[in-house]
Amino acid sequence: MAGTAVSEPALPLQWPLVGRHDEVELFTVTLVDPRAHGFVIHGPAGVGKTRLADQCLAAADGQGRTVARATATEGSRNVPLGVLAPLLPAGLAAQRSDLVTIVSEVRDVLRTQVQGGPLVLFVDDAHLVDATSATVLSQLVDSGLVFLVATVRDGEVLPQVLDSLWQRARVRRIDLAHLDRVAVDTPLHLVLHDPVEATTSGQLWTASQGNVLFLRELVLGALQRGQLVRRHGVWRLAGALVTTQRLHELIAARLSGVGDEASEALDVLSIWEPAGLSTLEAEVGRNQLELLDRRGLLEVRTEGRRERVRFAHPLYGEIVRARMPALTRRRLLLEHADRIEVHGARRREDPIRIATSRLDAAGSADPELLVRAARLARYGHDFAQVERFGRAAAVHELTPEVGLLIGEALHERGAWTEADEVLTEAERMAWIESEELLVQIVEIRSRNLMWGLFRDDDALDANRVALERIGDAAGAEELRLNEAMLLTHIGRPLDALALLDEIGEVERPRARSLRAFAGLPALAATGRCATAAEGVASAFAEHAEFPEQIAMPGEGVHLMTRVYALLECGRLGEATELAAAMYDATPVTAPPDALMWLAHARGRCALLRGQPASARRWFAEARVRSEENNHAGPRRIILSALATAAAELGDDAGATAAVDELAQIPPLAFQRPEQEFGRAWALVVEGDLPGARRVLRAAADLAASAGYRTSEAALLHDVARLGEPAAVVDRLVELAAECEGEFVGTYAAHASAAARHEADGLADVAERFAELGAVLLAAEAAAEAAQAHQRAGDRRAAAALGVRSAALAAACEGARTPALAVPVTVVPLTGRERDIATLAARGEPSKAIAERLFLSVRTVNNHLQNVYSKLGVGSRRELAAALADLDTGDE
Repeated sequence: MAGTAVSEPALPLQWPLVGRHDEVELFTVTLVDPRAHGFVIHGPAGVGKTRLADQCLAAADGQGRTVARATATEGSRNVPLGVLAPLLPAGLAAQRSDLVTIVSEVRDVLRTQVQGGPLVLFVDDAHLVDATSATVLSQLVDSGLVFLVATVRDGEVLPQVLDSLWQRARVRRIDLAHLDRVAVDTPLHLVLHDPVEATTSGQLWTASQGNVLFLRELVLGALQRGQLVRRHGVWRLAGALVTTQRLHELIAARLSGVGDEASEALDVLSIWEPAGLSTLEAEVGRNQLELLDRRGLLEVRTEGRRERVRFAHPLYGEIVRARMPALTRRRLLLEHADRIEVHGARRREDPIRIATSRLDAAGSADPELLVRAARLARYGHDFAQVERFGRAAAVHELTPEVGLLIGEALHERGAWTEADEVLTEAERMAWIESEELLVQIVEIRSRNLMWGLFRDDDALDANRVALERIGDAAGAEELRLNEAMLLTHIGRPLDALALLDEIGEVERPRARSLRAFAGLPALAATGRCATAAEGVASAFAEHAEFPEQIAMPGEGVHLMTRVYALLECGRLGEATELAAAMYDATPVTAPPDALMWLAHARGRCALLRGQPASARRWFAEARVRSEENNHAGPRRIILSALATAAAELGDDAGATAAVDELAQIPPLAFQRPEQEFGRAWALVVEGDLPGARRVLRAAADLAASAGYRTSEAALLHDVARLGEPAAVVDRLVELAAECEGEFVGTYAAHASAAARHEADGLADVAERFAELGAVLLAAEAAAEAAQAHQRAGDRRAAAALGVRSAALAAACEGARTPALAVPVTVVPLTGRERDIATLAARGEPSKAIAERLFLSVRTVNNHLQNVYSKLGVGSRRELAAALADLDTGDE
């Protein structure tokens, strides 16, 4: 089944070499430089030095050079000629001859047996080369008989005779760094054969820090334990990363040999990380920290006025903790908590650190401390921590505040039914104890009923019951604003705006933020998208300032509203940049729906920009996130978009499967009309255009009744795209007058020009869509313009717009829509015309072409004018592209 995990792929012994193109290119240049006698690769362990050297050796072999390799080891470094013995003439090493004799005989062998230049000799781990081998190598390199390729681990000391080679600029040295965040995506995709979810790729990079060896072992460990799974064509982590035994041994070896006192310092840091430098110095001693620092195990960063110490690699702490005795870990945790408390727990995060340490060590902590820690974790949107602290506090007593904290955390994590049970009990207690808490509990409970349990009427009723009984004016105001927010998200944006008008302006920062959460998306939906987009800036800034965030949507929701509003306005580039920046900045500890909605937003940006393949990849990720976190309602929106992307790619099976799955989910009132796009486009890809138009018209009527003006416009425009522009043009013109931004106006212009078969108008619309970044719509409009010119008999204009449409469509990732399906008929070139056009496209003047083809210059120019007319171009500069497009079409 499409949604199930699949068996792990067989990982190759060597991963693809990526991100090293420049280094390989530099090697090939160095190899043919007569002044260069070697190429030495420096870098930390696991960076891929040997892999790069292997590629260099293969490149040398491909150039016909004689190649050989030798590996230095700890065992060979104390054996004279231990590294070179396998490469020496038989018996020479055993004779223990003097170096002069050895070098002389080796020279004779190399001169007679090596062809095509000096022997290309690869020495792995050259810092382990024994002194005798190092001397022989140095002399052979200096004499020009060996081109040395070597790897050297950072921090290791080379034999002096080898080190002097690049000191004298005889050997080129490069320093290899770990793969950066972007480069890691490539080997993952190549090895796993499918896209990797961006956050999963980010987690793998963070854990490996771009170390290819570590990355491979992390992927292998995650696959073996079923933590890295492929669902709907996307790989993602379904659990925590785990290390393999091999990786454990590699890192343990790196951490070993530091002595008992330094090992104790490693233990302390693994529990306390990140720790203040002065604190660690007082605990474990300055000398031990300096020893660890010299070995490259620590990283010290200045943060404000403090110096903080971390492990140099995030996996070091995990390995140290894994091998630590349980009682040692318990002692260090409690000492950590005690030390913070002794110093007054002055820093903001201190309650969280104390609570975490005491829970990890003893399983319990002071309930007041746990509530403070839960509130702080809530401020940071770490709802897993909120739930943990809240449940630990509830062991002592379930108060309304504790119930609110737990209930909101469960709501944010998609545990809808349990959240309602906890919040209902907390609400019962709050009626007696606290109206302020009651308001916040009702806010979360009503949203939970709406989003998670599809009980829209119950959500409104719960809010109104509390509103009728509440005595506090501020609380009543907040509940009315919450009602407006509910109305916005149950598909009634006009009612929400009417209620906000009735409420009027509000003064309290929390109330103003709630008003923005209700009003800005309603404004965008009803056509005032530019107003909504601009209003987000102040709402976001104000929301981030006030400390009381509980029972409030996160400030990121404001930015999501801005993405939505920008898209509705047609400001696709801005929306795409913002969605990408938000996705990259969102931590994995964020509420599950955050990355789900952001993946959907990135997919919607791609879809509107005419990139259906990219859109399908993002929608697939959003789909998996919605499934795994029980977000059934949003999954309807995601599946509809996924079906649309699949249909635009001509994937009828994918579109049908998404629509069939969508039909199994209860209706979601939020953006209900747009959930019909997928069903309509699934019919398109099946060839039922009349059925698709009926679905779109019905959805547009629904949008009109609810006030979703921009959705109505998009639905009607798709009716125009599918062949009935005259049926929708009048309403689109009305909507263009009601909606802000360029998108709806361009929809209306397109329908108007298409209904009247106005070729010039369609060509103008194509360029307007292209300027907005809606490339697929631009390609379709250009194709329609070409058809209109062709019907009018203007072959040259038809050909030019056909070329323009093809160029735009080429950027649309294989999109196959009805408007692109009708080709523009271009009169074929004669053989003579093609010969002349090809030469002219290369820049040859008419006189040279005439001489080459034994024609007059006038005949050549006449043929060129015919070519220009047939291809719709106006100059020689445009010929090359037009001929290329013509050849592509012929294929």
